[in-house]
Amino acid sequence: MLPPAQVEEQATLRIERQAVLFRDEPPQAVFVIDEQVLRRPVGGPEVMREQLLHLARLSDGYPHIHIHVVPLSAGAYVGMDGPLAVATSPQGEVTCYLDGQLAGTLVESPTDVGAVLRRWEAVRGQALPIGQSRQLIGDVAEQWT
Repeated sequence: MLPPAQVEEQATLRIERQAVLFRDEPPQAVFVIDEQVLRRPVGGPEVMREQLLHLARLSDGYPHIHIHVVPLSAGAYVGMDGPLAVATSPQGEVTCYLDGQLAGTLVESPTDVGAVLRRWEAVRGQALPIGQSRQLIGDVAEQWT
């Protein structure tokens, strides 16, 4: 468990990083989350409901933000190995990031980037379309009342 001051600092940094999504000419952002994340109680029912409604509003109100959910019915899939991020620069350069519990790994070699991109596509292939994902997020949010 982290000390309260460190939790607050991390939360503040995450909120500041989100600002990139709302600037002029924001990047397209595609997020894929596991349905279990919607259902795992963190912070209590009211916090969960508000967080999920926030995701649904982002998905609905911003055409550059795509949120997909991998349903529980997908069973085991490659995304369960841990978080990953893929970023493409305006020049088309692809960089990947693998997140671990103790440290993250920046992936830049073409061979490794290709491997991460195949994993990313496999994860996206398991996810619901945007509209169905938004509906599921909203349905689960209402269950948190």
